[in-house]
Amino acid sequence: MNNWTKLAAAIAAVALVAGCGSGGGAGDSGTGAVKASNDLVIGRTVAVDGMSGDSCYGAGSISTMPMIYGNLLTNKPDGSGVQAGIAASYDYDASARTYTFHLREDAGFSNGSPVTAADVAFSFEQWRDGKTSGAYYDMIKSAEATDGHTVVVRLTRPDTFLPALLTWCTSTVYPDRYAGKTPEEFFAEPIGAGPFAFVSWQNPGPSETITLKKNPHYYGAPNGEPHVDTVITKTSADAAQQMLAFQGGQLDLIEQLTADEGNQLAPEQVRIPQPSQARDLMLNSKRPALADLALRKAISAAIDRQALASVQQGYAVPAEGILPTNVPNSVPPTKPYTYDLAAAKALMAERADTKPVTLAIGFDGSSSTVSTMVQLLRDQLAKIGVEVTLKPTDSATVYSMGSSGDFDMLISDPSAISPTVFDPISFVLTAWYPWTGADTKLMKEKFTTGTSTTEDAVKDAAVRAIQDDAQEQSTVIGLVNMSTAFAVAGYVEGFTATPFLSYDAAAIRIRTGR
Repeated sequence: MNNWTKLAAAIAAVALVAGCGSGGGAGDSGTGAVKASNDLVIGRTVAVDGMSGDSCYGAGSISTMPMIYGNLLTNKPDGSGVQAGIAASYDYDASARTYTFHLREDAGFSNGSPVTAADVAFSFEQWRDGKTSGAYYDMIKSAEATDGHTVVVRLTRPDTFLPALLTWCTSTVYPDRYAGKTPEEFFAEPIGAGPFAFVSWQNPGPSETITLKKNPHYYGAPNGEPHVDTVITKTSADAAQQMLAFQGGQLDLIEQLTADEGNQLAPEQVRIPQPSQARDLMLNSKRPALADLALRKAISAAIDRQALASVQQGYAVPAEGILPTNVPNSVPPTKPYTYDLAAAKALMAERADTKPVTLAIGFDGSSSTVSTMVQLLRDQLAKIGVEVTLKPTDSATVYSMGSSGDFDMLISDPSAISPTVFDPISFVLTAWYPWTGADTKLMKEKFTTGTSTTEDAVKDAAVRAIQDDAQEQSTVIGLVNMSTAFAVAGYVEGFTATPFLSYDAAAIRIRTGR
């Protein structure tokens, strides 16, 4: 298995990223409210994937893992880059192919042990050797603790992707040799250096409850962080029930808020970061009809992206290319998408086989906004004589259809979870392109170029070439760029969502009226 094939296996999990109870008796969640307890209760619809960073890929884990374990680097709140975490600073030597990380001396694990370079070197080894996510770290040759708080990482090649990767939930910092436990024992009761310590994980799965408590050894403790005493996450597939719980004060925060849900709340209760999640249409060029480039380009030209964005009611903007916007080094294609029905009809006439076309589209039918968008897309393509059959299903089946090649068209959402556009490009390169039968040569070349340099101009040129190539092949077509929103109660202060499905739980305060 070569490196690109191994990376594809890791991406397969990440591609799927797309319990109400007592919250302390707030009574209401308006701006003037207070809460009786200093506990943060979070509602979500996506369960965690386990307590191992290697298995982290879903939205629930993306939020939870950093709370427990901490990261060497974290995302800046505005999404513009990375900032210090457990590592106070780092140096990159491109010629020597090394990163040197200088650790904070005040970082501590939840069991009271200080975080040392030996812990971090051990963690690098676990990330690189992980069965699920290890391929992300294939640039790491070795990690060595040169003193108690310095780690030197040697690379197999020049690489500037690593700092962003270290903000991911797969880059969880563990104590050396799992603090003397077996992996199974450790992940049953994990020890981390994040702002919160693990307490319990009840009923793992779609109706789970995870309880965390303040880690007194967290490096932010001298500044009063974390500010809340306890974090309780409650998972439920019933979004309507979660909304009722939030409105009744039993939930303080809801992750992954949809436009339909957000419109039920007061504007001040909704946080909408800048769009950094693309919604794309994949076309399977291995199918006889879609092997015709003229048909694929006709479909792209016939899409009214402004109309599709309007379905998201302020949570989306029309796509210019296939990649998310508002991500460092994300640039549009040379010629952004335009809606041109006349051009689309002309392209239909240029097909080698001008017989009527019927295509099926697979999508996650659990989202009302996705369902409405797909219905609108069906109506738009009907104007050029393409009949579309809708196949609503769940996200796991969408993935299975894509990876097996059993589809005509699929809706996919490559999102950025870190401050580099090469993050979602890696998804497209190792999953979407092979699934659709696209030629990966140029994207692979430009991905390597862009992740081997520190020069923004070189990165931007590589990304623009990728965008242009995607338009030329039209096996992956951009539809809209979306935001991932949050519902936040009025007594919750200090909440800031990054554009990358994440937020700093340590900075959150609860107004208790004490």
